[in-house]
Amino acid sequence: MRSPSLRTSPLGPGPAVVLLAVGIAALGFPWVAANPYVVHVANIGLIFAILAASWDLLYGYAGLLSFGHSGFFGVGAYTSALLSVWFGVSPWIGLFLGGVAAALFGALVGVPSLRLRGTYLALTTLAFAEVARIVVTNWQDVTRGTLGLSGQLPYPGIPLNRTAYYYLILGLACACVGFMYWLGARTRVGLVFRTIRSDEVRAQALGIDIVRFKILAFCTSAFFAGIAGAFYAHYVRVIAPGELGPTITVLTVAMATIGGIGTIVGPALAAVVIHVIYEQLRGVGVVYN
Repeated sequence: MRSPSLRTSPLGPGPAVVLLAVGIAALGFPWVAANPYVVHVANIGLIFAILAASWDLLYGYAGLLSFGHSGFFGVGAYTSALLSVWFGVSPWIGLFLGGVAAALFGALVGVPSLRLRGTYLALTTLAFAEVARIVVTNWQDVTRGTLGLSGQLPYPGIPLNRTAYYYLILGLACACVGFMYWLGARTRVGLVFRTIRSDEVRAQALGIDIVRFKILAFCTSAFFAGIAGAFYAHYVRVIAPGELGPTITVLTVAMATIGGIGTIVGPALAAVVIHVIYEQLRGVGVVYN
C-alpha cells in the first residue's frame, strides 16, 4: 500500500469566495446603519472574528485544544497599549508588536503541547493565561491593575467618532486574515497541520518534525489573537485584566464551535453574530466582563 505524500492541499476556493461575497455585501453597511452605535457593535464583533478565527486555526487545523486564547489576546492588547502610553509608539507599530509579543507567549505556551494532548493541554494553556492575568493585575505601577489602562493613542488620521472608518479597516483586516488562512491551507504547512490533527503517530512516521510544526501552530494562532487584542486596545482605548480572563476564551470557543470548527470563515461570522446578540442582552443585565 502506498503511503500518502505530503502534497499541496486540494481545497477549493469555497471559503475565499464566501468571504469575498460577504465582504462586498457588507461594504456599505456603515453608511446605511441608522445609528453609529450599531457600527460600533459590528466593529467589536469584527475584532472577535479575528480572535475566533485564530483559535480555529489552532484547533480546527492542527488539532491543538487551547483554553488560553484570552492570554494571547490580552498580551497583544497590553503590549500595544503600554508601548503607546509609556513610549508614545504609533498604534500601527504597536499592532504588529502586540502580535509578535503574543506569538512569543504562544511559543512559551506551546512547549507543553509537545507532551500533552486534549484536556490536559487545554488546562495547561488556561493556566498560562491565568498567570498572565495575575501578573497584569498585580503589576500596578505599570499596568494600573484593576483600575484599567487608558490613554493609549488612537490610530493616526482616524477620528474616534468615525466608526465607519474603523469598520472598513477591521473588515479589511478580517479579509486579509481569512485570505492568509485559506492560502495557508493550500500549502504543505496546512496539510501537515491536518495530518498532525488526524494521526500524530502517522505524521511522525512520515518524517514530519512534530515539535517544530506544533510550536509554529501556536505562534501563528497567538500572533493573530494578539493582533485582535491590539486592535481592541486602541479602538476601545481602555483595557483591564478581565481581557485575559477565562470568559473571553469561553466566548471564543463558543464562536468557533457554533460557526463550524475547521472552516475559519464560520467562526468569524459567528463571532459577529454572537457579539450582536450579547449587546442585545445587555439590557437585561447580561455581561461577560
